[in-house]
Amino acid sequence: MNDGKIIIDKIIAEAEEAAKSILDKAQKEADEILRIAQDKADKEADVFDRYAEDEAGKARAKEISGAEMQAKKAVLEKKQSILADIIAEAEKRLSSLDDAEYAKVIGGMLERLDKSCGTEIIVSRKDQKRLADVIAEKGFTLSEKTGDIGGGFIVKNGDIEYNYSFASIINVEKEEIQQIVAGILF
Repeated sequence: MNDGKIIIDKIIAEAEEAAKSILDKAQKEADEILRIAQDKADKEADVFDRYAEDEAGKARAKEISGAEMQAKKAVLEKKQSILADIIAEAEKRLSSLDDAEYAKVIGGMLERLDKSCGTEIIVSRKDQKRLADVIAEKGFTLSEKTGDIGGGFIVKNGDIEYNYSFASIINVEKEEIQQIVAGILF
């Protein structure tokens, strides 16, 4: 999986620049929301006479609090969008590696498998030819059956199938991946 990590690290590095730009824009929007809310609260405070100053302060605090909440929500939504885009891009890049790199990644994954889980490997139709040699080299049997997977493979042991497709691995590890990426980007 080191090759996968290198690809993810590269995607993260590219995403850092995009994330910074998006976060800067979101922060400007948040600042503008806060400025508008502050202006509105100030105007409301001016309308009240000196006897209503306490109520104006409460209204100001409420407007500012609401605006801050809205700004935080906007920033959080941008961060979640960035994380989803990074994960989708990682899966796309893993699936679109050139044949030699792709075979190297799959070979590395196969080396770490416990053969007691099965030795029949199911791949997508497009991967059957380009992975036949590496599957045989690692001591597994390429199934004649194909799977509807974008990349990776499925190990079959009788009626039981273990899904090692990129989409499945990313889905299982999604929370951990998001935490790592978020720690790096944000």
